[in-house]
Amino acid sequence: MLIFMKTFKATIIGIAILLATVLQAHEITRPYKSSDLTLAKNLSNQVKFTELENTVNIKSNGIPNHKTGMFPTNGNPHKIREQTHSLYFTKYPQKSDHITPSKFFGVALNGVMFVPQTAECWSPEKQQVHLKTNKRPPLIIRLEPRIRTKGQCDWREEAIVLDKKRLGLDMNNAHVQLNGMYHYHGLPTGLIETQITPNNLIHVGFAGDGFKIFVSLKDEFKSSYRLKNGARNSGPNGVHDGTYTQDFEFLNGIGDLDECNGMDTNTHGYIYLITKEFPFIPRCWKGYPHPSFKSRP
Repeated sequence: MLIFMKTFKATIIGIAILLATVLQAHEITRPYKSSDLTLAKNLSNQVKFTELENTVNIKSNGIPNHKTGMFPTNGNPHKIREQTHSLYFTKYPQKSDHITPSKFFGVALNGVMFVPQTAECWSPEKQQVHLKTNKRPPLIIRLEPRIRTKGQCDWREEAIVLDKKRLGLDMNNAHVQLNGMYHYHGLPTGLIETQITPNNLIHVGFAGDGFKIFVSLKDEFKSSYRLKNGARNSGPNGVHDGTYTQDFEFLNGIGDLDECNGMDTNTHGYIYLITKEFPFIPRCWKGYPHPSFKSRP
């Protein structure tokens, strides 16, 4: 049985909605190989929205309402596990006079989190070890000496490079953290396919500051980020090819969206877009994020 909300409007958000979803194979419209598809075994999607006086609370187990790739897998050795997400966002979002960098940007309508950056960081220490030992490490390490870090990182690896998925991303542009949290790094393909709408803009979630997150089915709105020219002058060798977050720069006006991948609309007010190209998921908030989105695992 599939119990899913096709349209989630602010006028009905005050009703606590419980979604318990098991998506059948015939409801996947794209021709994926069956060996690459699975639902999280013995787990089902559960998410509840509750309206409070000034905020909305979202509780979910972090299990998607659609097929996923096989986990553990090459590039992502972690198993999907139930989470205990309890997140809040304001009912009355407002723009701030400054932007706030985001680590856990928002939550999808199915309770799965949108996470813009990875935990993989280029490590100069590892590169020095390779040079000193003069040993030839495996190709993936030779090209990308890395460490895992949640803190400051001068060269953060991207999960999608030149339209190619990395770090074990599945067909939903998602993979799994060490603690078992399934999360999106790009367009949530499986979630989009559950939405039946003639509209170009599909509402797929909420950002930590309360503004809505949309996807353009026609890829109508373009990012204002571009690759920097030439070679990197520090850090990992090579040209700015999109392997690292720092390979990109924001140039106001070259696209439709601002530095947080958002824009003002007549119908929905200010919104964020998840795009096919960098930054994929917005890297910052325009408004005032709730603390619950700043302290996720």
